[in-house]
Parts: sequence; C-alpha cells; structure tokens
Amino acid sequence: MSKSIEKVFIAWGGNQDLAQLVRNEMNKHNFDGIVGGGTPTDMYIGTQVFSQISQCTRAIILVENTHTNAVNPFSSNMMFEWGYLTAKMDPRKLHVFLIGIHKENLPSDLAGIWAEEIKDKNDKTREQIAGEIVELFIDSAIRPIEIDKIKIFSMWNDTKRNLSIYSKTPAYSEIECAHYLLHSIEVVYGYMEEEEILNLMSKIVPATSVLEFAMQIVKSNILMFEESAGLTKQLSFDTFSEVKSLFEKKFDFSNQDRNLHLWFKYFCSDRLGLLYMFIVKNDDFDAEYKTLYFNKALECYNEALYTLREIVEIYPHEANYTKLYEGYLYRDLYRLYKILDIDREKTYQYITAAAKAHETFYLNYKQRFPNEGYLIRHLGKEYYLDCAEKLKYLTDPIEKKIAENTIRSFLEKLETDNGRQHIVLKQLRQVFEGE
Repeated sequence: MSKSIEKVFIAWGGNQDLAQLVRNEMNKHNFDGIVGGGTPTDMYIGTQVFSQISQCTRAIILVENTHTNAVNPFSSNMMFEWGYLTAKMDPRKLHVFLIGIHKENLPSDLAGIWAEEIKDKNDKTREQIAGEIVELFIDSAIRPIEIDKIKIFSMWNDTKRNLSIYSKTPAYSEIECAHYLLHSIEVVYGYMEEEEILNLMSKIVPATSVLEFAMQIVKSNILMFEESAGLTKQLSFDTFSEVKSLFEKKFDFSNQDRNLHLWFKYFCSDRLGLLYMFIVKNDDFDAEYKTLYFNKALECYNEALYTLREIVEIYPHEANYTKLYEGYLYRDLYRLYKILDIDREKTYQYITAAAKAHETFYLNYKQRFPNEGYLIRHLGKEYYLDCAEKLKYLTDPIEKKIAENTIRSFLEKLETDNGRQHIVLKQLRQVFEGE
C-alpha cells in the first residue's frame, strides 16, 4: 500500500458532509485528509483542532454560506480556524475554496485573499463539488517545490534547524523535507557532521515513501563513505549488498516532484557506479570479472551524467549547482580508468573535466558566499585534489611548475588542523606530497 503524500487539515463550517467527501476523494490520490473537529475527544474541542492542525502540512478551507438567514453566514469556528491557519501556515499551503460565493461578497477584512471560486453549486451534486475541489487542490499542491539548493550549503545551520523543527512538527511537506535531506549529503560530508544528521533523522517518522527513500539514501551514503574511509578502503560484503539493494530499487516519484525524482535517479546511478568500482579495484577478482564490473560501473556513471544534463535542461537555474556533482562524476570516471590503467588519454580527459567542473562550483560559491570560510576551504580541497591528480599527466614543465606552486600555496594557507582531519585533505596531501 502506498503511503500518503501529505496530511491535509480540512476546515469546514456547517458543511461537514462536503468535508467528508473531500477527504474521501483526497485519499484516492494519496493525500491524508483530516476533517477538523469531528467527534470531540477533548472537553475543549479547540485543543483537538490544534492537535489536528499540528499534524498537517497543508490546509483546505471550505467556505460556504450554510446559514442563509443569519447575520453572519459563516461559522464562527471556521472563521477562527481560518484566522489561525492564515497566521500559522505558508500562504502557498493554504487552499481556500468559496462554494457558491464570490470573492467580492466576503467580509471587508478578507478582501484580496487568494481563493478559488466553485461556481454553479446548485447545478452540481455534492460529489461533483468535492471532485472539483480536490482536482484544483492537487493541481496546486503538486507544483514543483522551488528550493535554492546552494543555500542548503550556505545556510547550513538554518537547514539543520528546519530538519529539527520537522522532527517536532511538520511545518512543511515531506517532499520538501526529502529535498533538504538529499541535498545535505555533500555538506554533511564537508562539515563531518554525519552523526548529527543521523541524530536528526532518528527523530523523523516518515509518513510517505518519498521521505522514507530520501532518508534511506542519506543513511546508506553515510554508511558507505564511513566504512570505506572516503572510498579509500574496501566495503564489507554485507554493507555492499545492503546499499546495492537500495540503489537498485525501482521507484517513480515523477508525478509528485519531477526535480526530486531526477535527483534520486542521479544519486542511485552514481552510487551504484561507486559500488561496482569497489569490485574493479579489488585484487581478489580476476581480470575478466573486473572488466565485467568496469563496464557496469561505466554504464551507471554515464546514466548519472545523463541525468545531471537532464536536470540542467529542465531546470537551467541549477546548472552551477550540478557542477559540484559533475566534478565528482568525472573524478570517479578518472579513477575507474586509472585502476585498470587503460586509455591514458581518456583518463586525463576525465580528471581535467573534474577539475574544471569543481573549479566552476568552487569559484562561484566563493564569490557568492565569501564569509563561508570553512566550506570554501573544503570545496577548495576538492578542486585542488583534482589538480593534484592531474599533475602526473602534465608534460609541459612550465605548466606543471605553475600547477605545483598553486597547490602548494593553497595548502600553506590552510589553518593548522587542530582536530579531526578531513579525508579529502589527507588524500590531497598524499597525492601531492607522496605521503
């Protein structure tokens, strides 16, 4: 059984029958509708309503004139909930439907609100009205979520705060939470805060398969990188099998959020490539077996690269952000060819492409967020690691000398390590200094 996409509070006033029909129709589309109030479970029904609202990330307000002879045609309870929801929720998460009412007929203090009008209600059955409301709601609710992913890096403390808040009360959708988690993978690695993110995730109970899958990817990524010491050691067979089964999992979230679906596709393809590369570099296997998995890894990396290009084509504003991952991909392709020592020219092309992609992201990030000292240094380490790997392929002595001096100058500017040294810095020094 598929899990719900989001929990949605349904506020009503004198039209509970419609609220129930809306809930039933929403459930068919994997939204968990919660009709406000219902049978009171508390002496003060407001307490129950507050509890219901706190579980939800969206709300529907069904505004209908059900008291035609009253001075105020709208239920006072509904008006109270409307005001509370307006103060509490992002306007994009509040879906107001005027059933048989025109916006201009609303009280003056509600002038200018965003609302959908359900017209000709007398010519429709209640089921038809409910169906129209849910159709309009879904069209609005599943619109792509706009998140500046680079800000997840630059505002890392805010990102962690968002995740911490979500574990206490779902202030935003599970799809948004999945975005935050998925695009925290590299920044967590940069700050060496794997334990902190695992602790935050331990307090989140996913209601949807989208968020559950994102959490599994983050956990598996941390497990894979920790056990392999940043891809420098072999994985145990049980870990290899565990993460491989996850990254091979069939999924399709494109109808909920196409951007998130593509990023899931990228991470799964790329991580499968990494797993297959572990086999290629394992001396316990013969040449024929290594060649087989070399081709498997190559296929996965090409799929991941194609997915990044698809993301840029559909979402051009993410072009610079994808450069970070493009750099990792080209570096891994370089390492894959280097293991078997084949096609030296292509090996050089891949590490050159990795350096170019990482340089683009590094310099852009440095210009955009000049005060993010720690992360800028980490991104610099990633770029200069590519440069150090590239040194052995340089034949022009002047070009090589300039490259060496540039790397050495960067290393000299780094602060003295007072604590845990990042694996990327260790790798950079090993490649450059031959430690």
